[in-house]
Amino acid sequence: MKQVAPESIAPAVCDAPGTVALLSREPQPRLSCFDRWIAFLTTPFKRLGISGWKETGCDADATGRPVRDAQHSTDGFWTIDVRLDSFTSGPAAQDPSRANCIRVEVEPDTQAHAVCAKTPILEGALLSFGGAVVIDMDGPFLEVHPEDDFRVLEPVAG
Repeated sequence: MKQVAPESIAPAVCDAPGTVALLSREPQPRLSCFDRWIAFLTTPFKRLGISGWKETGCDADATGRPVRDAQHSTDGFWTIDVRLDSFTSGPAAQDPSRANCIRVEVEPDTQAHAVCAKTPILEGALLSFGGAVVIDMDGPFLEVHPEDDFRVLEPVAG
């Protein structure tokens, strides 16, 4: 029987300053129509680690405004690219003198998803969110995956 090294199954340990340093200066590009359509096929592969998500072990609390309206894909996810007003992970916080952006991926069957389904998430709305911080290996770039912690503080009239 093959032995599994303990470090290969141990949870990621959060390096909060290192994670905050990975924030993007610019938002990720808009998902194409093809990206949104093919998501039902690609997301299961991402969950298996094929061009997937890498755990940072960090959680974050943040506020910011979408740079465009939220996009919904065939995998049920809402994708929201946010220009951050604030971002903290443990004792680390973003440098307020530097513009930072992050992608928020809202999974189906979460309270955060219910908020997105009920309230249009439009460019310029003020959002508050928190959750696990992961690295999307397609970029690589940081994402937050909120579950319960997602609110629209200032909606924009659609």
